[in-house]
Amino acid sequence: MGLIAEFQHRSPDLPLTEAVAAVPDVTLYIERILVVDPDRPIVLCRAVGAADDFADALSDDPTVGTHTAIRDTDGGEIYRIKLRDPPLPIYRKYVELGTTPLGGIVTLDGWWGRARFPDREALAEYRSFCTDRGGTFKLERLTRESSTDDPPFGLTREQHDALVAAHEAGYFAVPREASTEEIGDRLGISAPSASERLRRGIDRLLENAL
Repeated sequence: MGLIAEFQHRSPDLPLTEAVAAVPDVTLYIERILVVDPDRPIVLCRAVGAADDFADALSDDPTVGTHTAIRDTDGGEIYRIKLRDPPLPIYRKYVELGTTPLGGIVTLDGWWGRARFPDREALAEYRSFCTDRGGTFKLERLTRESSTDDPPFGLTREQHDALVAAHEAGYFAVPREASTEEIGDRLGISAPSASERLRRGIDRLLENAL
């Protein structure tokens, strides 16, 4: 399973920042990135606020090759943007690391991004790549991607089963209605093992949920 990272990013390599800076009232939501050409991806985005002025700003942005307004929506105007010679050391690094962009927001303060990384090593390499090029990279949240069969919030199966058993037995009730010995009996393990699973499970749950 991969990792889902949410992060803030500022860099002279990032595209579309000049267009947004030229029209400060616009917030640009990246809906999808189409990789028809790895060097020149096509960005589908929604511009909210001052749409007419933003079209002119896109024409002046040196990172934009072509742009087309697809349709008006209640939440802004949708643009299909083909980047020009993308400042794509940064995007090429995405591709090399096997990373999948999942969306983003471009504001005056830079990019807020959400992406799937194959592992922590890839995330660390991408962060180093960005900062080495003079940018900033601030990780806001990191969660482990799970399949539909896996427990949520990055819990192991044992931790998930222990938490479920404890909840059903009233272990978390006030006053407490079950002991770790009873939880251990339900799981077929010792009381100390049940206590450890619960502590680790709660810690993992809080780490990935908060």
